[in-house]
Amino acid sequence: MWRPCGVATYINFGDDWKSDFTLSLASKVRRPFDREGYSLESLKGLTIRARGWIKSYNGLMIELTHPEQIEIIDP
Repeated sequence: MWRPCGVATYINFGDDWKSDFTLSLASKVRRPFDREGYSLESLKGLTIRARGWIKSYNGLMIELTHPEQIEIIDP
């Protein structure tokens, strides 16, 4: 589930965003993702691979900064 929240968008991979895995995307870097065809809303239900540094913030999180961090595995 993705959810916009002020200056960032979060993609949650569980029902409890406070403890499950999340990808975050700051609004200031969202345009390159849209240009590459990675509309975050369109990723729902797809199997993806995300690369980046994992940090602990309300569960585990990867902060996305570049479209190359996302790969669609199963369209």
